[in-house]
Amino acid sequence: MQKEIRSKMFVNLHTVCASAALAFAAGCSTPTTQTNVWKAPSAAAGPMKNIAVFGGRVDETDRRTLEDGYVTALAAYGVHATPSYVIFQHGPVPPDANAVRTTLERGGYDGALVATMKGVTERVLLPDAAWAWGFYGGDYWGAGANSGAASAVYPATEQLVRFETALWSTDSGKLVWSANTQTENPKSGKDFISSLTKVVVPSLAKAGVIPSKEGQPVSTLR
Repeated sequence: MQKEIRSKMFVNLHTVCASAALAFAAGCSTPTTQTNVWKAPSAAAGPMKNIAVFGGRVDETDRRTLEDGYVTALAAYGVHATPSYVIFQHGPVPPDANAVRTTLERGGYDGALVATMKGVTERVLLPDAAWAWGFYGGDYWGAGANSGAASAVYPATEQLVRFETALWSTDSGKLVWSANTQTENPKSGKDFISSLTKVVVPSLAKAGVIPSKEGQPVSTLR
């Protein structure tokens, strides 16, 4: 299952929604939380306003979806962001690291934002069912044995999608900021990207590495 999800993350990720029999579940929302945030102590330069966005460890289609999502979210903060697939039309084989930095420097980019998939964890959620709704329910005794009992409550599977987003300085070639995130039960690619960027981009602004106040949207492509 994890291999299937990794290969087609934005197509195959499914949600575990609450139903009448799974009332313990958290619902169908897609919450993203930051599990760790780091900023370089020496990152004293002003906020970056021209950034290249890279998606890592996902297939080509998913990479474009991921990069476009970040580009749109950053634009709302006055950042001129460009997806890497526009800058480097390299297909499945990425260019050499030195070539990437040289290209970004020549293009006037302040930095590179790299969002990398770290994995998908699945865990079983055990239902918090009362005696009358679980063991003593209709599923144990058989359909119709107890007309007043509800259907039995079954365990559900929760998916946690882990990502790392890092901002690198084109000038120094060093890491400026990074955060690990965990997204619960994304329903779709659009839902996942929205949840991820709504957490990460404001955190970048709070750290002062991009403009701190939302401005007018800027062009998303060079």
